[in-house]
Amino acid sequence: MTSRSTRRTTRPLTRTLAVTTALTLTGALAACSAGGDDASGDGSGETLKVAVYAGSWGESFAKAFVEPFEEETGATVELVPGGPADWLTALRSTKGGTPAYDVVAFTPNVIPSAVSAGVVAELDTAQIEQFDQLNEVLAEQSNVGGTQYGLPLTVGSTGIAYRTDKVDEPPTDWSDLLDPAYCGHVAVSPLTFNTGVEFLAGLINEAGGSITDPDDVDAAFEQLETLKDCASTFPADGTSVETALSNGDAWVAAHWDGRAFVQQNAGEPIGFAYPASGSVGALTSLFVTEGTEQEELAYTFLDYVASSEYQPVFSEGTWYAASNDQNEYPAQFDGQITSGQGAYDDFVWVDYETITPQLPDLQARWQEIFG
Repeated sequence: MTSRSTRRTTRPLTRTLAVTTALTLTGALAACSAGGDDASGDGSGETLKVAVYAGSWGESFAKAFVEPFEEETGATVELVPGGPADWLTALRSTKGGTPAYDVVAFTPNVIPSAVSAGVVAELDTAQIEQFDQLNEVLAEQSNVGGTQYGLPLTVGSTGIAYRTDKVDEPPTDWSDLLDPAYCGHVAVSPLTFNTGVEFLAGLINEAGGSITDPDDVDAAFEQLETLKDCASTFPADGTSVETALSNGDAWVAAHWDGRAFVQQNAGEPIGFAYPASGSVGALTSLFVTEGTEQEELAYTFLDYVASSEYQPVFSEGTWYAASNDQNEYPAQFDGQITSGQGAYDDFVWVDYETITPQLPDLQARWQEIFG
């Protein structure tokens, strides 16, 4: 097999390729495969199983990274759709044998459990050509106990999305969602969903506290009590938040900037406010699984994922910034999304290593309020 450095330095400037791409949708993006008779042959005949999100996220991932990887290596990538909790369960069930996936996408709420379960491998950063260009703040979020496990890919700011045709004065901070003027029109996500935890963390941070301090958490739950009779919907995933805003079930909601701007750019009356006390960071990183038989091919693929050549393509499809600080984005993207070195220094990051064991109890308290 040709080395990654050879692949990079011998990439032809022009190429005539016979490429076949198969993209199967079974309610979600299920697979993407491509190969060319004239491909460079790094991984001809080999298959890499990669667990990532479905929908536009997965489609953008395939276009940005999978297609060039397959064209240039001759390998096939099988994309497995789903969510981090399901992927973690699958990896636990296959531990000790052939892992369910070779590369997997995880969000910070799942990373501590994945590391403690021993289903993700320590990342050999020396094998990632552009790792030193990746944003240090983002990389730190998948560093556990001083060991780097994940390669950060895409980052979003959790802030406040609102209906511009219903809200006269845009919200400015997290506690604005408690404003009686919004009563009956507030989306409140459960703590089983990242955004629910991020909203809680935002409220606590605005008050000068920490989500790891029980007293600060108690104070935030007292604030949530004021929403008991005002919450209009309880979206448990990003699509449900978007739907609630689109159909008017909610006028305000904690949401991710990229997805809110996608709605706005599509002509919907959706605005987005970055909270004055600080946005909460939302991040997806990629991990090589422990025990994969395709480790070398996995690192070859991660070279593409880390590259400033391919990340902007992904960002244009998702409207989320990506981790390489050398990325160059279109003017409209730069005008809406803050990215690059220094952009995430003031983010609030949820300490999931500390908070994860407490989440079942916190969700039970949330359930007592909202039923």
